[in-house]
Amino acid sequence: MGQVGFGTYRVSIKSNEHREALLSALKAGCTLIDTSSNYTNGESEELIGDILSKNPEFNPIIVTKAGYVQGKNLKTLADLNAAGKALEDLVDLDDNLKHSIHPEFLESQLTQSLERLKKTSVDYFLLHNPEYYFQSEGATQGEYYARLEKAFQYCESEVKKGRIKAYGISSNNFVLPIEARDVTNLSRILEITKKIKAENFKMVQFPFNLIEIGALEKLGEYGDESLLELCMQNGLISVVNRPLNAFTQNKLVRLATYENDYKNLNDKEAQEAFEHAIAVLKAKWDEVSDEMATADDFNEIEILNQFKTLWNDLPTPDAVEQVYFGHIFPFVARIWGRSLTAAEATPFYNLMEYSQLYSRRNLSNKASEFRNQAQQVGLLPEDQDKKFAVMAVETYLDYGFDYVLVGMKKPEYVDQLKHLF
Repeated sequence: MGQVGFGTYRVSIKSNEHREALLSALKAGCTLIDTSSNYTNGESEELIGDILSKNPEFNPIIVTKAGYVQGKNLKTLADLNAAGKALEDLVDLDDNLKHSIHPEFLESQLTQSLERLKKTSVDYFLLHNPEYYFQSEGATQGEYYARLEKAFQYCESEVKKGRIKAYGISSNNFVLPIEARDVTNLSRILEITKKIKAENFKMVQFPFNLIEIGALEKLGEYGDESLLELCMQNGLISVVNRPLNAFTQNKLVRLATYENDYKNLNDKEAQEAFEHAIAVLKAKWDEVSDEMATADDFNEIEILNQFKTLWNDLPTPDAVEQVYFGHIFPFVARIWGRSLTAAEATPFYNLMEYSQLYSRRNLSNKASEFRNQAQQVGLLPEDQDKKFAVMAVETYLDYGFDYVLVGMKKPEYVDQLKHLF
């Protein structure tokens, strides 16, 4: 049976709660931590490095990844380009997001990761979602594997230097149908490793959950094996990500419930907070609207009208942040025409907190419906005492995956899963 690994997406050295959770997991016997150079702009790696350097009795397997060019990495790439490096093979998505697995960029990323992790080497270094290449105009499968081959040769050189012990790929597209234009085909990757005698390609990471089960399905024309079986046959370590975030019809289904997070939600108080915030906003708008009634403002007013019907019906905490930080707060700031005082901002931040609570209740309600359906068809055991997330992860491990990565940002999440470390 496999084990649960500690996933650090959105984990930061700035959070005491994240620190407590990671320490708790290590004390409980967690043997693998997964991170990336771009997780919280490097702050995830910084937290791991800080904890492990202060607690040398722990020696978990460290997996880090590279490929994304965003945040601080935009300057890193610009500096490399200015020196005539990493100019080729860049996937330029927009001003704030690019992607590269060029050896010169990977080398820079590994150096920075080791510094943040306070390590001289990492156990596994993964190419992080190289399928971004397929968003380039004229992208082909042939060029995709040529870029991967170049990256593999670089990784082999780092194994010889001792900075990494092994490497692999983390790709959402491993689980696509084999005939898909943008599939990451493990069979072709294995052919490359044989061609260049790459002996240190050892890990494959991909999404799997109760809805997205592509890793168990047969690969079709390239053989009768599933992705998991192909990993097993070739001695590759299989690592599952997104075990509790399932996407179906472009909608998120969270395979976990959050009763403790919204147990104190009071609908009457929340409605009063909503009405107060809207009244404050309307009063200020009536005061200044004649001076600033631009087209943009009228568009925002329309968004606010929609907001009145969805403030407590947003599907996820991420959606709440997008609405407030993308629309509500900018509109509020424009109406006031200056920075709000703490007292002036309080009604809107209070309302956002209520929206977050409602989003977690909405997620939990959908998760409970899916859990009941999964139990009725035999996907999950009829165990009413266990948490939904725990049952799901136990089911994945029974399938034979080596590691299932779970984002355990709170100590209580660690407590729920510590028997699986």
